[in-house]
Amino acid sequence: MIRVAPLLEEQSAAALALLAEEPHLNVYLMYLLERDALMRRSVVGAVNDEKLVGVAYIGRQIVLAGELAAAEAFAGYSAGIPRPKAITAPTPLVDCFWDRLPAWHRSARLIREHQPVMAVDRSTLKCVHAASVQVRRATLADINVVVKNSGEMIAGELDSDPRLHAAEFEANIRSMIESDLWWLGEYDGEVAFLCHIGSWSSLTAQMQGIWSLPHLRNKGIATAAFSAICNRLLDIVPSLCLYVNDFNYTAIALYERLGYVRVGEFRTILF
Repeated sequence: MIRVAPLLEEQSAAALALLAEEPHLNVYLMYLLERDALMRRSVVGAVNDEKLVGVAYIGRQIVLAGELAAAEAFAGYSAGIPRPKAITAPTPLVDCFWDRLPAWHRSARLIREHQPVMAVDRSTLKCVHAASVQVRRATLADINVVVKNSGEMIAGELDSDPRLHAAEFEANIRSMIESDLWWLGEYDGEVAFLCHIGSWSSLTAQMQGIWSLPHLRNKGIATAAFSAICNRLLDIVPSLCLYVNDFNYTAIALYERLGYVRVGEFRTILF
């Protein structure tokens, strides 16, 4: 019988080894174990006959890794915690977890059925150069353009506008800029492209917030800017990854042009 309990410090090595089997799918959980001591308190493990078979973050959102039997056990364990705002994990784990959630759980607001997970490393990255495109880390002087465009992107993708909670949203972006996580691409001196690092581990970094300003699209700017940013980041981390909605054909084409390959699939359920 599988037992679920808060992950103990002495289980960290086994948990990281399990997660490292699929580092691009498990980057968020690896990030919590390696770098976030506070949120690590909400990480739980599933043990079967003294073997760790699953790891999950069960808090404001739910993120799962491991065997299907572990996902089933995590569903039972979640009955005693506050309801999450989202569930994101490899598709088979989400299906197993969602099918077994207690009846009290509220209905989903939005389900993203198929989200390809893609990854690139130094051997596959295709560099694209454009003299008119320059890339750099964002500074606090850029916060207005970052807040505005990040809000538009999130509102369009998630049907929920984070700018309704403007102070919290801006504070979060400010913190990320100060941590050197936001990157910009400029076209003839104007900000034209944005992206940021979400979670990262010793094996990979997950790219998020990938967005071209609407009036500067279809000029090859995103291809050149994202290529240059990826090239810079691969000097720091062995690989990069991301996930994208399957209906976002333009974004998928961009990633494939740069050498990103599919390594799995997520499903996200939002409440």
